[in-house]
Amino acid sequence: MRIGIAALALSLLAWPVFADSPDTSGAEKLGWELTLQSWTTHGTVESSIDIAKQLGLHYIEIYPGQDLGKDIKGKWGPEMTDEQIKQMLDIAKAADVKIIDTGVIGIDSQEDKARKLFEWAKKVGITEIVSEPEERALPMVDKLAAEYDIKVALHDHPKFARYWDPEYTYDHIKDLKHIGFCADVGHWKRSGLEPALVLSKYGEKVYSLHFKDLVPDGPNSKNWHDVPWGTGESKAAEMLSILKQKGFRGPIAIEYESNWSVPVGQKCVDWFYEQANLLAK
Repeated sequence: MRIGIAALALSLLAWPVFADSPDTSGAEKLGWELTLQSWTTHGTVESSIDIAKQLGLHYIEIYPGQDLGKDIKGKWGPEMTDEQIKQMLDIAKAADVKIIDTGVIGIDSQEDKARKLFEWAKKVGITEIVSEPEERALPMVDKLAAEYDIKVALHDHPKFARYWDPEYTYDHIKDLKHIGFCADVGHWKRSGLEPALVLSKYGEKVYSLHFKDLVPDGPNSKNWHDVPWGTGESKAAEMLSILKQKGFRGPIAIEYESNWSVPVGQKCVDWFYEQANLLAK
């Protein structure tokens, strides 16, 4: 069960802004950008940016359709006005947070409609679009990604979503220069795959991650839920080690499907930077 909005609000009130900045030197050396996927918070774009600030993060990924703010009308996406874009960018700048990617967002198979998405993304300062476009549209999407200098990362939902099978996905993108994986390692686990093995095989083509550490809901259960990084059965430390071996550089997003709170997020942040510092030595 996902945490309710009221419970989330209480957790935010009870948790102070963190005064001490984490030691991010290892992550910076490795080229890793620890990011908050705003789906985690189930709040507004504005409140998600504030949570990223509380966690000491400087990057965020915004999901489409998210309400912009408590007192700001509109939703996140290509329909935003220039004024709404300015409001969001000003809020992010004031929090020292960069909106670097967006997803999972649709990319139309018609080039003129897809172009409108890229034009909006460029205005917002997006460097990566996370999506699940139709296979037939991938060459066109790759062309637009090159034109706008915006990477496109294919996201995997669980079996039998379009790109759940990494081998299938790789076969479609191996010859495309501007399209890679957004590795949702939690969904790989839910699909019966071992995320560390998938990263070992396809890590060179990974552009970003929705990083998760999971445990089963109970004995013999086929359902999994999120736990703080390093405490689950997803081999989180091994996954990071493999990313280093593969020379990965890019966003690694905190994304929780359930059991989220700011203190839990802080545990993930602390564990991540500790691991990054060890790996960067």
